[in-house]
Amino acid sequence: MNLHEEVASIVLVIENRQPVPALALSELLAALARDYRKQNRARTLVVERVEDGSIWITLLDMAQAALPYAKGAVEAAKGSKAIIDFGKSLIGLLKAKKNHPASAGQLQSKAPERSIEKLVKLAVDANCNVRLRQVEADGSCLEVEVTRSEAVAIQESEHYAKEARALSHPIIAHERDSDAKRAAEIADEFERLQISEESTVNDALQIILGVIKRSGDVELLRSLAVELERRGYKELAATISEN
Repeated sequence: MNLHEEVASIVLVIENRQPVPALALSELLAALARDYRKQNRARTLVVERVEDGSIWITLLDMAQAALPYAKGAVEAAKGSKAIIDFGKSLIGLLKAKKNHPASAGQLQSKAPERSIEKLVKLAVDANCNVRLRQVEADGSCLEVEVTRSEAVAIQESEHYAKEARALSHPIIAHERDSDAKRAAEIADEFERLQISEESTVNDALQIILGVIKRSGDVELLRSLAVELERRGYKELAATISEN
């Protein structure tokens, strides 16, 4: 792709004053890749370039990055639309969390929750401000910034909201937390398989059901269905609920 050609993109600006933990940055990029594929089916998010000073990371759809070798203008247009929609989703959710952090989780099931969670974590861990910018091909853009103090406030608000939910069911809170944690771990593995394309959806489903059947934990099965539905895999969650 011609580096001087304007294309729709997402730009992540990390205004770091100290080294950024590699794990925090890699977790953010992995979460962005997962959420992008979840929102746009099998499309792939790629890093087009990284610039130093403050860390500037430009993200594109793979079809855009492959230009002029992609399968024509139609595929490139699909990639451009997907990256614009994803950028708007990221910015909308981050703004919601800044304004009403405890209630932001009530947004649509395909909202990029994990990406924003990792972005907020990076701002806290690296003691820096982070900007998200969604750029269109004509150069116009939307932008939102989260400061470290805002990121801390978001984390604290969500922590208190989670504690309040747990206290509303004190007898079974511990069991639910345990099942929810295990369900999240299994869902992470499912998404890892999908991102790496090591497995089809059906193969991944069989892996999940095998784990559940060996555990004999019916509540874990229910928790996993809830977790997958929350991440946008509604059909898969429905299939698991039927087993």
